[in-house]
Amino acid sequence: MNAGMKRMRHQDKPLVFVTGPYSAPTDEGKKANIQRAIDVGRVVFQKGYYPIVPHILVREYYVKGDPGLFGYEALMRFTLAIVPRCDSLLLYEHSPGADREWKLAEQLDKPVYFSVDDLPDLTKENGNTANNCIKRTL
Repeated sequence: MNAGMKRMRHQDKPLVFVTGPYSAPTDEGKKANIQRAIDVGRVVFQKGYYPIVPHILVREYYVKGDPGLFGYEALMRFTLAIVPRCDSLLLYEHSPGADREWKLAEQLDKPVYFSVDDLPDLTKENGNTANNCIKRTL
């Protein structure tokens, strides 16, 4: 395992916070961003990690233009509260929110990856085979 990746004792796999664009000018664009995050998370899982994909966590709560509980800033505070609990961060594409999560990970000295290809494959390190899920093109 990468020297920078430290597992918590109760975990059998490191947690990787997967981040990239969520917001988009259209509903179709937002759905595409969510799907891309899910696809990246799937590959992270295949590489032997537990992906934390905030897009999935907030998609049912976010209300565009809501300044309160379900608005952008409130949900950013939610995702920023998760970053410290993860072992590393994977930033697959820049966006204002993803960059804020990235900066926090750097402040916390978490390993940061900018491509799923850069994330070490733990299944090869441990001699295991990858999970039997469909790998989609990213």
